Amino acid sequence: MTQTCRNVPLLSARVLWPMVLFLTLSFAACSSGRESYLNGALKKATPQDVVEQLGEPWKKKTSALRGQSTWIYRYALTQDELDPMGVNKLGRSVFKATEGVTAMMGLGGGSGNPLDPGARPHCFHYILTFDDATKILQRWVREACADTDL
Repeated sequence: MTQTCRNVPLLSARVLWPMVLFLTLSFAACSSGRESYLNGALKKATPQDVVEQLGEPWKKKTSALRGQSTWIYRYALTQDELDPMGVNKLGRSVFKATEGVTAMMGLGGGSGNPLDPGARPHCFHYILTFDDATKILQRWVREACADTDL
């Protein structure tokens, strides 16, 4: 008598989807407070609301042709803010271990390696766009400082 595994796909779907949902909610829950505020403020917040929450922007620009104002906030984000779940910590641990081995072999390594992703500060701009007519936050984006066209 032959037995087939017809229930295997159903079982894996029952296990897989709750796992995907859990991971999605976990990542969403760990976004920074700044980003959570901005997501909730879209299409609702006025410039005054944003100033009360985030303070004065680093830079302001107004485009009369487009009818919008752009505010730029500049932040140096820590590795923990960029990786709240610690996903990259394993990679950094492996990097540090191989760095130690190469140092023992006399092939370089040691502390202060500029290639270590955890050793550099990370500069980001939060770019907020307000509609001049309604004075409401229309969109926002986070970009690396080097990628921002000022």
